[in-house]
Amino acid sequence: MLMIGLAKRVISQAGFRRVLSVFIIALSGCSSVPAPVVIATAPLHYIPAETWQSIDEQILSASVSARKKSRTYARTAMANWRRQVQQRTEDVFIPWYSSYWTQQWMASRVTWYKMQYVEGEPTPEERLSSYLQQQFYEQVLEPVSNFVDPRTVMEETTAVYLQAVKIRVDQFPSEYRIPVAELNRHLEFIPAIVVQAMPLQDASLYDVLQITDLAELPAYQTLLAQIDAVNGDISPGSSKDNLNRVTRRAVTKLVEQMELRSGASIAALIAGGHLGVFISMGAATWSATEHKNDKSTMEAQLRNNLDKMLDLMWQDLVEDTHGGVTAAVHHISKQIEYSVFTLDPAGSGLF
Repeated sequence: MLMIGLAKRVISQAGFRRVLSVFIIALSGCSSVPAPVVIATAPLHYIPAETWQSIDEQILSASVSARKKSRTYARTAMANWRRQVQQRTEDVFIPWYSSYWTQQWMASRVTWYKMQYVEGEPTPEERLSSYLQQQFYEQVLEPVSNFVDPRTVMEETTAVYLQAVKIRVDQFPSEYRIPVAELNRHLEFIPAIVVQAMPLQDASLYDVLQITDLAELPAYQTLLAQIDAVNGDISPGSSKDNLNRVTRRAVTKLVEQMELRSGASIAALIAGGHLGVFISMGAATWSATEHKNDKSTMEAQLRNNLDKMLDLMWQDLVEDTHGGVTAAVHHISKQIEYSVFTLDPAGSGLF
């Protein structure tokens, strides 16, 4: 019996040692570097070409609708601009222009310009026209721009267009049951801005829809520079060429009147001193009467010329899709709408 008990104890101790050995080996295994876990990549998501074609058709439709919406916004904003320009012209510029002292001052300036004129330099009429342009800008266009600025209208019009397109595009993932990442990749293949510059600058539909501040895109900045070059600058003074044509007609008529009635003013300018003051007083007495009789006709002519000038400015700022407030929208929408017809749907099916 004693031998049997001793044998059991030896076996138990040996078993214990085997168990302990296994435990130690297990612990030592925990301290080693674990084997890398291999994560299976997600399977490629197949999107039929027909789906991308349908999406492109929806992008086209969204762009056309957004373009119309943005154009309505631009015309409404610029109609407000025109009303304010007309009101300030009536309240400020016309009374200033037709006042007796302004007419006297301009008569003296034309006289002085003529005395200084050298062939090949700007004529007296051109110098007076330039002066009237500057006055119209300072008295009318610049103050109005504090309330309605054509440059700001262009930026807001572009924002209206892009926001309308984005609202529609954001619906595609749920509507067509496609991953957002794959839609974004598709949008990256659709150009929105392509500027022929050195080097070539461009931005995709994805770029213009995702960026918070469009002005941060270099391609957009270059696009604005090219738009500015069409009609000068998209600003209250952007139609100075048109203003110049209109003011030339008004100035020519004004100078013709001065030819008839400024003889005494010329004599006063040449005489100078006390004699000049005496002659000027006589001219002023004569001119004041003439001015009073002609003032209403003068204002009617100026008002008619300024209305024509505003029509020309409206054409430049609103109707001209290459240089006006809708020029950026016209460029972007043209790129998008053309590109959705030229993309190869088969090349966009497997990502």
